[in-house]
Amino acid sequence: MKTTPTYMSINDAAKTSGMSAHYIRDLVKANKIKHVKSGMKYLINYPKMMDYFESLENNAA
Repeated sequence: MKTTPTYMSINDAAKTSGMSAHYIRDLVKANKIKHVKSGMKYLINYPKMMDYFESLENNAA
């Protein structure tokens, strides 16, 4: 069974989720999704990002 890492780069999160890296970067800058900054790189908490997208989907319904 393959597991998804908890934290990943914006580009990896984009590839895994199917969202654009630009959109995810905008969400990070707006503090909409959980992340940490390591040097010049943002690391995304992938499960929290997916929770955020699910909450958007549930609110739209």
